[in-house]
Amino acid sequence: MNDLKKLWEPGYLITDQNYDGVPDHINTNFHIPEGLTPSGLIDFCARLGFETTALTFNFLNGNEKAAYQFDFAVNEEVTALKLNAETKRLSFYYRSEQELNGLLQFLACDWPAADTGKQPVKAIYFNNGEWWVEQGKRTPVASFASRENQTYPIQSLTELWEYDAFYSDSGPDPVQKQSLSIHVDKSVSQDIFLDVCYGASRIAMCSTILQLPLTNIQEQDAFVCVKHQNKEKAEIKLVEEQIKVEGKGRSLQHAVRYLLHGKHWREGGMVSFWERPDMEPKREEYVVSDLKWEGEKETDICLDLVRNHHCKAADEMTVFLSEPLSERRKIRHEIQKITGLENVNVYSSFKPIVSIVKEDWINSLKEAAADIGHIKFVCKEERNADGCELSIRWIQELYPLDEWIEGKLGLHKEAVTFELNNLQDPQVIMEVYKENGEMIFGKSILVPIRSMNYIDDRKRVYPVSNEVRWMVGGDVCERKPFSTDRQNFYHFYQTKVLNSFLIDLKTNEGQPLFDRIEVNVEMSEPEEKLFVEHERISSLEALHEDLYFNTLHFFDVHGRGQQAPGGVYPFMKVREGAAPKAHIKIYQTKDASNNQGGVVGLTFQDDDPLPQELIKDMEGVLKRENVPTYPVSIDTGRHVIRSNSSSYTWIPEQSYKGKWIPVYEWYTETDEIYLSRKKLSAYKPTILIEAGHHANEVSSRPALIELMNELSKSGSVKHFNVVAIPNANPDGYEIHQEMTRVNPEWKHHAARYNAVGLEYAEHRYRSTPFGEARVVPDIMHRWAPDVVIDNHGIPAHEWIQPFAGYNSPPRFPKSYWLPNALIYGIGRKLPGNNYGRQRHLLEKIQNHMMEKVQGTIFEERNEEWMSRYKKYGHQWLPDLFPVEQTGSLLFFTWETSPDSESHVAISRFPEWVSADIISEAADETVYGEDLKLCIEAQKVFNQSILDVISDKQSISKYQKGRFQIIERERPLLTKGEIVNEDTLTYRI
Repeated sequence: MNDLKKLWEPGYLITDQNYDGVPDHINTNFHIPEGLTPSGLIDFCARLGFETTALTFNFLNGNEKAAYQFDFAVNEEVTALKLNAETKRLSFYYRSEQELNGLLQFLACDWPAADTGKQPVKAIYFNNGEWWVEQGKRTPVASFASRENQTYPIQSLTELWEYDAFYSDSGPDPVQKQSLSIHVDKSVSQDIFLDVCYGASRIAMCSTILQLPLTNIQEQDAFVCVKHQNKEKAEIKLVEEQIKVEGKGRSLQHAVRYLLHGKHWREGGMVSFWERPDMEPKREEYVVSDLKWEGEKETDICLDLVRNHHCKAADEMTVFLSEPLSERRKIRHEIQKITGLENVNVYSSFKPIVSIVKEDWINSLKEAAADIGHIKFVCKEERNADGCELSIRWIQELYPLDEWIEGKLGLHKEAVTFELNNLQDPQVIMEVYKENGEMIFGKSILVPIRSMNYIDDRKRVYPVSNEVRWMVGGDVCERKPFSTDRQNFYHFYQTKVLNSFLIDLKTNEGQPLFDRIEVNVEMSEPEEKLFVEHERISSLEALHEDLYFNTLHFFDVHGRGQQAPGGVYPFMKVREGAAPKAHIKIYQTKDASNNQGGVVGLTFQDDDPLPQELIKDMEGVLKRENVPTYPVSIDTGRHVIRSNSSSYTWIPEQSYKGKWIPVYEWYTETDEIYLSRKKLSAYKPTILIEAGHHANEVSSRPALIELMNELSKSGSVKHFNVVAIPNANPDGYEIHQEMTRVNPEWKHHAARYNAVGLEYAEHRYRSTPFGEARVVPDIMHRWAPDVVIDNHGIPAHEWIQPFAGYNSPPRFPKSYWLPNALIYGIGRKLPGNNYGRQRHLLEKIQNHMMEKVQGTIFEERNEEWMSRYKKYGHQWLPDLFPVEQTGSLLFFTWETSPDSESHVAISRFPEWVSADIISEAADETVYGEDLKLCIEAQKVFNQSILDVISDKQSISKYQKGRFQIIERERPLLTKGEIVNEDTLTYRI
């Protein structure tokens, strides 16, 4: 530096030590004479802190290693700051501490001044409230009387340092404004005074708008007041929105350092550590209901019906049973022995059309295979006015027969077509044609149906049921319907278990009705892979889905909108040939609630840097408590995939069940002790990626870690900050791990929501007992990210719920019955011209993402799945099976209105969130190469978004009145957009 006008420019007192273009190091040191405590040094240190994003408390210790050295000397003639450019030494000369104080404040608040001329400034002089440079005119220092006295509605000392700022009384915002003031009593020792100077630098570092000076204010008006008092214990007291630190010696220093130097417990520090959720009393668990159900084997019922009602005139029998093929073959043999009939067919009553084609009609198809040019399935159009079923119910029943037939006969799947007919009685008619259109043969089937109440008691469902039929000459002469094991159990569950809650249903707003319902079921049911993608026939998986979603819907309807009734954990086991049974336990917890009260005081002793006592305001009554023992460090356990790249782990919350939810933060590494995330976001774009929100969507967690390891190795993190939640739903993750031990390839939607069945995203930004709902708001406070990415997944195979209309749950506005793509996206689009930049960014992301997948395996698989989706769903019910494509990429845009109460980031913060995007990969639940493909798809999706963001953003630093301000233009600039280079003053 050869000019004092450059005093606050980066590259001198403040440098960039990790070469990412962002100031992150205080490159100077102060040699302060013993006993010197000018209050203006607090302001000067605050300005140093404001100019950087990171610092360590070592610049006031006289260390000669720093590039620039400040020293102080008494001078009877002049008060000045003089620069020796060759030695990089800056010397303060002062006639009195009062004048030195004025010069330090002036430099902190108003330097460089506009009228210093073009010549380099080597010295700045100060006297009687005026400043001047060599051969310059004397100019009065601006008055500090215009200071904005901001009041802080602080209720508890535990609110300090919670969101990477000393105190924040506003919601999430890129702006961190501090107008606080500090008063230090002259009787305080120099060591404690310097500790306050360090604290001021840290407070300023964490600000994007800082009012200076912090000092020069009356004691009674200061927000923080440090005072020497001859008392045995030092105290930090909150008195009418003023923080008073009083005491003497070591105990006072401990109090000051706790207040201004301490890190919050979420960062592994000691501030407010007693509020860690793992230190709170645990909920006590107990069983409120223990029910067992056993049913008669449906195979036994079937054989009893055959014995007791056999029609001797019959020449053929057809039986429907919800049993695996091995059991149905045994029953067929038994019926043949009982009746003497040879022609006995025993079909599955779960996915019966697939069963019939695979086990019976395939023989006729194989015989005619050489002549077949086309197969048409004519399906009955479902028209039950009171039913939950879709009009294409019986087309759904066929899935995925076209591809199965292709594999067996070599007939292209496009030669297998569907048609709806509302007049026919059989649910399905198969017509087989030659190439010339001549019909070869036809077959039809009428499957047995049972009518049941849906969970809302308003609509009906019509699942396939069991039946024994006797036929003469192809006509039915006798039929005996009976229920499947699943129907019998589900009826018991619906009427005896769920309806029992209606008797004394009590809702406690925001709290679950019960802890969990565990349902353990064992049945003899079909469980078979079809070897078409991930498709399978699994009636117990369907029962799992019905139990979970229908229970949630039950409480939503009958519990007056209860969205978090409690956990529903259906555990299913297939036991071929076994009698059906179930064990249902309902658990409740006794909430060990503890009225914390606001902490308005802390006491310190000489021999311990931690507070000894808490003083709490319990509704107007002050209560003293001993501070508990400092706990062991936080162990995030096995619920997080570890990152090999450099990242900082921040731990803001615990889940409802008490599992830690770490947040990984990637930014250019620095050796400094303190760092401001909000200030980093003022310099560089910040991206938030949430993974594992729905825990059964398994690809997002490993994809996130792999992507960040790759970005870290390539150095891409220099251009932006990435904040990631690697396992947003640890309770769901644990449930999924437990359930996949028995049935590894099911979707397991019981692990989708949190531990009590809540879509916890909808509880963000409100008071909630669910820590998983607080993590994203915490990050929005701490980082104010520009882009929010939520990596999700969809089922990799068919989603059937026979007791909800054979479709995905009626609570969803769209159908998820079939996967529609390997990977697709959803972008929230703000309306109108006011948000043109955000809309433009979203469009660029869509187009770039489309280009990234073109010609890849992702595009190939997307087209395969989209063809299937259109054939079975979209062409019949386009509103329920929507398609919105950018080229070959499925990408939905959801019109999203600004709403300050919304839980959606771009809706709640439309002025500064640039994009809010969801990925969906077909990963419920996949393994091996299929999982690897989903992981790669998620990585490409996220990388596409990062690619579009420009590494040059418009950043401004300026002074307005008493405020120093740094701000970055929002929404984000994309690559190719013109940047105002004059605003890039921060680049080193």
